[in-house]
Amino acid sequence: MSYEVLPTRRFAKELKRLAKKYPSLKGEYAKLIEQLEVEPCAGVC
Repeated sequence: MSYEVLPTRRFAKELKRLAKKYPSLKGEYAKLIEQLEVEPCAGVC
């Protein structure tokens, strides 16, 4: 089964704002999305 992670508009806007202050955030977020698409329960279950 495959999953797709869709952020809300507000989250995407805040992520963009925070990425200016924390440059590594974009890469970390991309890794998180990849991990959640493969294993949706990662860090929760």
